[in-house]
Amino acid sequence: MKTPEYLEKNIVLGYPIDRLGDPFRMLFLDIETTGLSPQDASIYMIGCAFFGREGLHVRQFFADDPAEEGAILNAFISFLKDYDTLITFNGNKFDIPFLEKRAARYGMDTGLSAKKGLDIYKRIRPYRALLSLPDMKQKTLERFLGVDRIDRMSGGDLISVYKRYASDGGSEECLDLLLEHNHDDLCGLPPLLSLLAYPDVINGEIKPERAVKNNYKDYEGVTKTELIIEFTFDIPVPEPVSTGFSDCYLMLGGKKGKIRVAILEDTLKFFYPDYKSYYYLPTEDRAIHKSAARYVDAKYREQAKAENCYVKVTGQFLPEWKEIITPAFKNELNDKTMYFELSDEIKNDPEVFRRYAGHLMDIILKERG
Repeated sequence: MKTPEYLEKNIVLGYPIDRLGDPFRMLFLDIETTGLSPQDASIYMIGCAFFGREGLHVRQFFADDPAEEGAILNAFISFLKDYDTLITFNGNKFDIPFLEKRAARYGMDTGLSAKKGLDIYKRIRPYRALLSLPDMKQKTLERFLGVDRIDRMSGGDLISVYKRYASDGGSEECLDLLLEHNHDDLCGLPPLLSLLAYPDVINGEIKPERAVKNNYKDYEGVTKTELIIEFTFDIPVPEPVSTGFSDCYLMLGGKKGKIRVAILEDTLKFFYPDYKSYYYLPTEDRAIHKSAARYVDAKYREQAKAENCYVKVTGQFLPEWKEIITPAFKNELNDKTMYFELSDEIKNDPEVFRRYAGHLMDIILKERG
């Protein structure tokens, strides 16, 4: 068994790690195995990274041959006791279950279930559309952030390298490849924490700075009007991103964000919920409450139905996909897209735009995801 250790002094975080807990009680974890299934594959390396006063320490528990799996598990479990938070990349689905199942074969309790955990992949996966990336592999995310690594191999590539190492007496060339890959995976994890700024912004508090109308020409050259909501947030995103859905567009960069949404100028309908309490007036194409219809001749009124129990309003409207701002208007009763009127009262209410901006971000990411 080998336990090499390195000190990296130039790791850039870009994220307030104190938000996650005590940095000196956090352990970054990445394992290397001879296959994907813990039923018939073994662990040949358990890599750990942790913060010290001088920088990031990397310690690797390496099995010179498969027979040393129990030894590296035992050493890792003993080492793990000093830490309370595990940070992994897809560790919830792979590293942690694999460790627990392999340790159980030796009658060992890893203690992993008692630790707090952060799976960076799990936290970031829902925001793939926002990042506009081809996949969410660790190396892809590192390239997105401009993180350089020496290693160019995958964990799958290294299975045959390890088998060759274990069978030919321990080639230094093979050993270097194995250690380097795990080392680079571990050193890539702290910078990836900066990606947590994206869910923090989407799910956290934003501060609207202003909401302004803007005229623009669409792709057919028709002049239209949009609303631009500009806002700020506390944690900077590491790279500028943008995405959109329908006529809504989201842009984030630094500590600032912007949402553009098309304004609809039209006549829409407000549907009364209790249609049984209303009459519909066909000649006026509107519904009125029965208490107000006593003076309307019976031949000019009829019992309202759900689909015609409405009143029409002409104005400027903004779309919403949940009834965030009331009252909600529609073109037809069963339309999924609703609208609220851009009234003078709403224009001067920053709380409305804060809630509306949050709603639009949710919808854009849901539809693009």
